[in-house]
Amino acid sequence: MSPPAPSRSRSRRSNKTTSSVRAPVAATQEIDPGAVNRRTTLGVFLRQAAKYGERPLVHYLEGEAWQVETWNAMRRDVLAVASGLIEAGVKPGDCVILIGENSLEWLYCDFGIQAAGAITVPIYPNSPAEMATKIIENSNATFAIASNQKLAAKLSLKKVALMDDEVARWVSREPTQIAEIAARLSRVRPDDLCTIVYTSGTTGDPKGVELAHRNLVDISEAAVKVHPITDADSALSFLPYAHVFERINDIFVGMIYGGQAWISRGADHLTAELSEVQPTVMCSVPRMYEKMYAAVMARVRDANPTRRRLFDWAVEVGKQHFHAQTPGPWLRVQHKVADRLVLAPLRKRLTGGRLRFFISGGAGLAREIEEFFWSIGVPILNGWGMTETSSGACSNTLREHKFLTVGKPFPGVEVRIAEDGEILVKGPGNMLGYHKNPTATAEVLKEGWIYTGDIGVIDEDGFLKITDRKKSLFKTAGGKYIAPLPLEHGLMRNPLVLRAIVIGEGKPYVTALVVADWNEAKKQGLDESAVRASIQKTVDEVNAHLGRWETIKYFTLLERDFTEDAGELSLKLDVKRNVVADHYRQQIEAMYTGKSQDS
Repeated sequence: MSPPAPSRSRSRRSNKTTSSVRAPVAATQEIDPGAVNRRTTLGVFLRQAAKYGERPLVHYLEGEAWQVETWNAMRRDVLAVASGLIEAGVKPGDCVILIGENSLEWLYCDFGIQAAGAITVPIYPNSPAEMATKIIENSNATFAIASNQKLAAKLSLKKVALMDDEVARWVSREPTQIAEIAARLSRVRPDDLCTIVYTSGTTGDPKGVELAHRNLVDISEAAVKVHPITDADSALSFLPYAHVFERINDIFVGMIYGGQAWISRGADHLTAELSEVQPTVMCSVPRMYEKMYAAVMARVRDANPTRRRLFDWAVEVGKQHFHAQTPGPWLRVQHKVADRLVLAPLRKRLTGGRLRFFISGGAGLAREIEEFFWSIGVPILNGWGMTETSSGACSNTLREHKFLTVGKPFPGVEVRIAEDGEILVKGPGNMLGYHKNPTATAEVLKEGWIYTGDIGVIDEDGFLKITDRKKSLFKTAGGKYIAPLPLEHGLMRNPLVLRAIVIGEGKPYVTALVVADWNEAKKQGLDESAVRASIQKTVDEVNAHLGRWETIKYFTLLERDFTEDAGELSLKLDVKRNVVADHYRQQIEAMYTGKSQDS
């Protein structure tokens, strides 16, 4: 067994975040940033590191104490990892697997792989060994970095470096291959492959999305053009780095504008960390906002009548205030009072008090939740994109915003709607193709346009609205097409509903499988019959706005949520509808056997 890797020396230095900061990094043999193409990831990183030097870049936890990685320290660690990879035999153009939980090490290994001229292939840490094997075989990976031995055991590779062993040794010493790194980086071009990101997929094997260096750089710079973010901003980062949403929109975009990132311990710790870190911007998914909203509403329900009336009045004033183009003097006075008494304390409790806006992506968000956050002074900016477009393609902004849309295209991005309603995208983030899969590439990438598989419309003001997934649409036995997502989102507005899946392909009418939040029900003192009555009321409210053919006639409550282990969720936690339909075949058939669609 190897002796323990040397520990990294640190010194204490006070700042407003009370983080520990590594001692200033000794001068490392320089790589001239100007010799590295500025439309490559390392071209961006090295220029920014030269600009910001000893300023904090990443905050991370060691035990219970926040530590700081400065730009200089990150550059040194990136070059040390690149040196270790080169000495381990990694060549330019090699694919290197990166598997691990979110961490500082994950970030400098990612850039270290690219600094060695290699290609990062991230794998979700919760991926089964079978999927990891498929990714390794498809990418022809020659080397891997894993955060620990348990994850390394999933990999069918002989050469695996552990973050707490070999990688720790690499970064405990000065970089040893500066000249070779500089030579490799000088040859990297914007069109060269930077990373292969395997889509989780709800059907079939994952496909490797090839993203060039220019994809990440150009789409990130486009995002910075429309969002007012500067090097004074900081973000709390918690979504998985193996997915492009967090890796590009929080981490790489943050490097573009020179901001700081705080690495969260995960979703269970967000409430405490938001209060402690007090970020100014943050990316997340609708489920987080839904939980925050449900928690607020639960507290309001438990409050006395006077406090409930005060809360309702303050939120209504906030709603009127942000909807008003130019608030009148009386509304301004009311809003000042509402903000002092209710809204500002609520913002402080929910977000730390400094948050300027959330970026939301990955799924639709109910209008009432989005509107609630705007009412209390916390804008949520819905955006949209996919792995194949290097994450973001469109977004609402603080200047141009419309509820129930995903905003307008980023600069340089074109969006159009095909005759069948499918959204097509052409932009700087469009992938090169699916790795070693020309057939799948030809189906999705045609004449420079990505056929996204999403259905949508562009309104008269140029805002894009997503209405459903093309593959989610189904036809009932009566020949009527049903878009399930709006129905499912409607049901999930009820805080007692964790998840809802609408059923009806080839059936005489529409039904639903509903996963109840039994923990929330217990908190409210509700038994199953009360939960069922609450959800039935929500079903009736949703149905009131639907045509008769698309109304939900019956629903079945499920005892447990869908899981990855059962194969019911993708790695991105999307529901695999076909798998769920198979697993709950008996419950589904029970909603049709001997039942009337007039019920």
